[in-house]
Amino acid sequence: MNKSTLPFLTRAVSIGLALAYALPAAAADHLTNPGFEDPSLTPGAADYHVVDAGTVPGWATTATDNRIELWTDGFIGVTSYEGAQHAELNANQVSTLYQDLDGIAAGSLLSFQFAHRGRAGVDTLLLTITSLGADSALGGGDDVVLFTKQYSTDNTAWSLYTSSSEAPIIASGFPMRFAFESVDAAGGDPRVGNFLDAVDFGLGVAPPAPIPTPSIGLLGQGLLVTTLGLLGAFAGRRRRAGRV
Repeated sequence: MNKSTLPFLTRAVSIGLALAYALPAAAADHLTNPGFEDPSLTPGAADYHVVDAGTVPGWATTATDNRIELWTDGFIGVTSYEGAQHAELNANQVSTLYQDLDGIAAGSLLSFQFAHRGRAGVDTLLLTITSLGADSALGGGDDVVLFTKQYSTDNTAWSLYTSSSEAPIIASGFPMRFAFESVDAAGGDPRVGNFLDAVDFGLGVAPPAPIPTPSIGLLGQGLLVTTLGLLGAFAGRRRRAGRV
């Protein structure tokens, strides 16, 4: 290397590092901590924990005591949908469990998924996705509800719900709130039930629709076309060989 180029390269690297540290972090394009795996609770101990929302990355609650309830896999026979943990919608009081997402360009196509399960029977929750507007605050006068729907699931198994069958959800360009509220819980106590896991929302979240399996008729047609094509090619080669 030419010694005269060394100072230039050194300055270039220094400037590049400075710019990297000065630039803001890339905006998230989907939810943080979608499976409620953080904080990691006592491994191998089937139990539940009521924790401060500040210890659960990404998630927040409207509960006045700021508590979120997390369960470890297998507690009272409830296996997590994925991973080692899941959440119960309400901890000590009826509240909204939510996460705000910012930085997605206006007009982007959004999708969601979440796994839901009842505790004592059929539980019902309400999912609402709201554009918070320019003031980035719920109830500021410029909110726009992008999606809202109730979901009911019994306690025999998890159900995975996605936006694949819903009308398109389009990003507003403003911060958006992805929120769950308890509508009804089996047993009459709204603080009990409505398990959640594998929750995500943003760009390219929902799994694609399954590719339909071709019918026997279509397979037969395909084989027939292929066979005829091969026979035609073979006949053509024989004709060309006979002209020699």
